[in-house]
Amino acid sequence: MITKITKSIVLLAGMAITLVRAGSLEPLNDAEMGAVTGQNAIQLTVKMHNNVIATNDNNHVRGNHCVPDTNGYSPCRLGMEFVDKERNWLVMKQFYGYLNLTDIRFEGVTLPASNTAYHDPDRFKRADGSCMIAGCNPKSLAAIEMSYPSSKGPGQYLDMQTFLNIGAMVVETNNPGATYSDGSNPHRPDAVTDYGFMRDQTQGVANAFRISDSSGPNANMQVRFDGSTLIYGF
Repeated sequence: MITKITKSIVLLAGMAITLVRAGSLEPLNDAEMGAVTGQNAIQLTVKMHNNVIATNDNNHVRGNHCVPDTNGYSPCRLGMEFVDKERNWLVMKQFYGYLNLTDIRFEGVTLPASNTAYHDPDRFKRADGSCMIAGCNPKSLAAIEMSYPSSKGPGQYLDMQTFLNIGAMVVETNNPGATYSDGSNPHRPDAVTDYGFMRDQTQGVANAFRISDSSGPNANMQVRFDGSTLIYGF
């Protein structure tokens, strides 16, 4: 499986190395330094390509290495083995996709010092009735605000674009004739080809699905996010 990850990060921060008064150019004291405020934010764009050709035309084609060979085997797969189900694998075959998150902004903010009429202290209580935050009241708490600030015109849905294809989801088992000589891991076969995720013995398909858009056979599903989300109480 081949995975390509590209990250673009922009860090915006209020920074100070040496602060002085503009008039007399005297260094600020501790109290004056404490009164200085800035705005901190992190803005991210994340792109992930998994077994697809990285095109920019919203039509993502599986890589050549994903094309099944003459025996029908394709290495583009994801296998999962679960506790108490060792030597049995849930295998997702013909597995390829794409994810693009554009300009996600995380910004440090402070919640308002007073509550609105919608404040309900019960929302901040645990099952036993105790408060998860002081006084069951989030006012004036530090928070992280998550938003998608990019300008978006009518009908634009580019905050998140994703495409995923799983051609077949089946259960495969390790080769019954496999040998196991690793005493520390009794379920690890000696030969890699004996792993269940490497085999194509199961006939039929338990499930298959894809996430895409109707504008093309391999077009991205497109999502738009408006507004913002506050994370606090940490």
